[in-house]
Amino acid sequence: MPKKGVDDTISIRVRLEKSLIDRLDKAVGEGNRQRFIRDAVEWRLDEELPPIYYELSEELAQLNVRVAHLEKSQSTSVFLGELNTTTNDQICADDLDRKLLAFFIRNEGGTTPELAEHLLGDSGKRRTILDRIDRLNTRAQELIGSPVLEYKKGFVKDKRGAWWLVDPTSIMT
Repeated sequence: MPKKGVDDTISIRVRLEKSLIDRLDKAVGEGNRQRFIRDAVEWRLDEELPPIYYELSEELAQLNVRVAHLEKSQSTSVFLGELNTTTNDQICADDLDRKLLAFFIRNEGGTTPELAEHLLGDSGKRRTILDRIDRLNTRAQELIGSPVLEYKKGFVKDKRGAWWLVDPTSIMT
């Protein structure tokens, strides 16, 4: 039962034939229509979808969301451990650069909209990703003598116009 002053019910309107209303009034009395209809609806729902199944499906949906979040956060951290110290400390300026390289280690390549969506949550922030890639390549050129990422036009491994790791061994332990 709801607490006093809190009403969590919603009113609906049902059209029934006059003969059905007359039968209903004879069976339950005129003042008890609402309770009877509510009980009949609950009974039918319990028959179709028992409460335990409903609760389990809700819990399963919540668990799926939590597992997806954990998988996303864990996947990046596993690949971050593969970066060597030069890459981790000198080529990468911050965590976004490290996550960018971890994405490339895991997926080999990616377009700027994919990277922006995955790392920043907005595919419209492609320019930010492109600037990061340019700075990464500049620092890598100075430190190890070659860029770590290169842009390839056309289709490569089912991606068109994407960035690819030049030499994964140069940035990994």
